[in-house]
Amino acid sequence: MKNLFFILVLLLGTITVNAQTSDYEKDLMKLMEVNGSSENYDLVYDQLVTQFKMMKPNVPQDFWNSAKTEVFDKEIASLNKQLVPVYQKHFTQDEIKQLIEFYTSPLGEKLTTGTNKIAQESMQISQTWSMGLATKLQTFIANKGF
Repeated sequence: MKNLFFILVLLLGTITVNAQTSDYEKDLMKLMEVNGSSENYDLVYDQLVTQFKMMKPNVPQDFWNSAKTEVFDKEIASLNKQLVPVYQKHFTQDEIKQLIEFYTSPLGEKLTTGTNKIAQESMQISQTWSMGLATKLQTFIANKGF
């Protein structure tokens, strides 16, 4: 009887932990949606496709649309599941809910929009800067006789 009780308590504990994880995961996915992470994933996909299109210019757009839903979106879902324990290590579920509340506030929405715009503009500046840096390094190397 004690064994049966122990097994029952263990099962209920496991179900409770899984339910909490599921709720935590739902809240985390909501946070990623409202803080712009999900939108950034789409930007990554667009950049990948742009690179692939240069290598495979004959591939039709319908294929890339299909690849997004059949491959990329599934991989992002897998990545998000892998990120849950990382977030759980650093944020409680209550903190995740507070972050959702912040990111859905006017200031949080401005931060999300502003961060995305800043990232895009910074990327352009960084690309120009890195090309200049590469040129300067090449000149420096050549001047040193290498």
